Amino acid sequence: MFLDAGPGNGSFPWWVFLMMPFMMLGMGLMMWLMMRMMMGMGSHGASHGASDAPKPEAGHGSEEEVASLKREVEALRRRLEAEPEVPASLPEEQQGDDANEHG
Repeated sequence: MFLDAGPGNGSFPWWVFLMMPFMMLGMGLMMWLMMRMMMGMGSHGASHGASDAPKPEAGHGSEEEVASLKREVEALRRRLEAEPEVPASLPEEQQGDDANEHG
């Protein structure tokens, strides 16, 4: 009775109930594949230790990189100290501004 209840004169496609498990399995498979591909883009690849990118050897280029990063941090600290402090606006002012925008 319920399988015949549909639009028009009982033309409900009863085969959707047969297809639903296959569609669910297909969606799960696609989600698994997409997550696997996305994990491959990160640093922890889905590959089992066979990385395409050559890993840097111990101590190779690390001292220059550390020195460069320290210089960059110092330059950013100097820039932050040179900028004047911007006072944070009060919550009452923010609420007033929002009320004016919407009205």
